[in-house]
Amino acid sequence: MKNGNCVFVSSLLFLIWAGLSWGQAYPVRPVRMMIPQPPGGTMETIGRLVAEPVARALGQNIVIDNRTGANGIIAAETLARATPDGYTLLYTSASLANNDFVHKKLPYNFRRDFAPVTQVTTLPGYLILVGPKVPAQTLKELIELSRTSREPVHFGSSGVGNSQHLLGELINARAGAKFAHVPYKGFALIINAVMGNEIQIAFGAPTTTVPHVKAGRLRAVAYTGAQRYSGLPDVPTVGESGMPGFVYEASWHGIFAPAATPAAIISRFRGEVARAVQAPKLRAILGAGGHVVIGSTPAEFRQFLEKYFKETAEQFRIAKVAPQ
Repeated sequence: MKNGNCVFVSSLLFLIWAGLSWGQAYPVRPVRMMIPQPPGGTMETIGRLVAEPVARALGQNIVIDNRTGANGIIAAETLARATPDGYTLLYTSASLANNDFVHKKLPYNFRRDFAPVTQVTTLPGYLILVGPKVPAQTLKELIELSRTSREPVHFGSSGVGNSQHLLGELINARAGAKFAHVPYKGFALIINAVMGNEIQIAFGAPTTTVPHVKAGRLRAVAYTGAQRYSGLPDVPTVGESGMPGFVYEASWHGIFAPAATPAAIISRFRGEVARAVQAPKLRAILGAGGHVVIGSTPAEFRQFLEKYFKETAEQFRIAKVAPQ
């Protein structure tokens, strides 16, 4: 028994030492970070901003792989099948979790196949945006337009069941609006469609939409956060626009690794991300776009995700968006 115990303890100490050494050596080659969005979208823009200082700190390039399609499912499946060595990661948003409520069958299991690395940011709200040809000047007028117009009033989203789609359906359910959903393959396409009056409404993060508002290409009629967005203080909240108590936190961004990725590697990458987003310059850039930096530990991120799943299930029920 004594010899057996010695062997067990020696093996355990070796595994601990090996894991720590692996984490300290990582990375020895470039890291691929998939982002399920084409260039120009909010998530893609922020993902690149975060990757730059992290790559410098790690001493290796972070290669951005714009793995688009199927509302992030293609990127997520790629991650689930990847070798769990820390060299394939996924920078994504709430849409990844929302897919569990949209699809009856997925080629991966969220809880089984992914290891949370860190929640990078949260976005307290979306700007509700219309094009210059839309006559409505307020959210109330926009809702009324959707009820009375002979032509449908369309809103765009980056995919069925993502946070933008859910927001549109929640406004329909709460206010009796008749907004019609049109899915696109990326947010840049949505913005172009609104400016061209192909659709009438976009729900956008301040990061990529405020320049269009200030240039007069888009008009913001409301903000879905609990307080007004500081960058556009004259734009009222949804709660101030005839829907008291309505608050919709737009999204969150997070990084995931394949399940079974060594904890030391996850800790190494997460530590550099946390340092990067807390740096004054990047924090100011993200804050100007309405994002709140987080940089949570894997355990904190996992706890956040469990809460998010419960809240989102209720939102899908209210919005009457059923899995297909």
